[in-house]
Amino acid sequence: MTAATRRTAGKIPFLLLMTAPLLSACQHQDMTDTVTGWWHGFQGGEIAKLRAPPPGENLAYPHVGRTPTEAPNLPTPEARLALTTRLEAQRNLAHRESAAQGALPVIPPPPKPTPAAVTTANAEQSGMTMTTVGQPEPPPTAAPDTASTPVQAKKPAVQTQPTATEAELPPVVAKSIPPTPPGQFPKIGDLPPPPPQFPGFDLPRDALLSDPVQPDIDTSTPEGTLIRFQPATDHVVGSPQGDYQHIISQRGNRPLTIRGFGAFMSSDAALAPADQNREIALGLLRARVVARALIERGVPASAIILKAEAIGDGVRVTIGG
Repeated sequence: MTAATRRTAGKIPFLLLMTAPLLSACQHQDMTDTVTGWWHGFQGGEIAKLRAPPPGENLAYPHVGRTPTEAPNLPTPEARLALTTRLEAQRNLAHRESAAQGALPVIPPPPKPTPAAVTTANAEQSGMTMTTVGQPEPPPTAAPDTASTPVQAKKPAVQTQPTATEAELPPVVAKSIPPTPPGQFPKIGDLPPPPPQFPGFDLPRDALLSDPVQPDIDTSTPEGTLIRFQPATDHVVGSPQGDYQHIISQRGNRPLTIRGFGAFMSSDAALAPADQNREIALGLLRARVVARALIERGVPASAIILKAEAIGDGVRVTIGG
């Protein structure tokens, strides 16, 4: 027992000496990281090198509960409700159009051959024709002597009905446009016929042409300071603090007219009555946002006039009525 104890006591310091580096290396890693490090060291190369420290490792930990310090500038609940209503209308319109068009056409499968057609095809391939069920056609016999048999009457020929000729399409005549020589303008086509002339009346050349449909909107650039908004919302783009200060400095004691616009100017924007009502409501919301900002900066509410139009861009603030 004494000899065994001495041998065991001699091995304990050796085991502690071998496991000390392992324990010191794994004190900040779990078992997965330790095995991964061993495997990367076994592979060698770039994967075995030390990684760069993460950015901001030595900086103070941020106070997450205190960020952000300012409330985000979001659209008003009325503007969000109007946008939601517009999206719902577009979704319902898409569903109605899809239901009106119906399901997509499906290519029908090829027709299956009938058993009679299969039997006939097999018989033709084998060189035999079936006269009755299960009985082959007898072989042809030799023709009898024409001298000993009377001449049989000829059967009348079956008259075939003439097939109707298909309607032919008119021939396609390819007319090439001659190339325009360099330095010259292309030739203009034939003009419409001149209008009839009456004695004592002077008719213009475009008398027979219909006038193009023009929307009843003012396409000129309105006056006033422009304050831009995000599309379909009453959220101001950027920081219009300088515009507000300029308006207040130029106002004096005169009233301010704030005109809000709905949709951006385009050829087909807000032409339907329902669209005009929606865009006018959006224009009023935008004008109210600008009015509140000016009231917070000392402009009395009694000196502000709100107006709205369906088609335009952002908000225009003018001095005076």
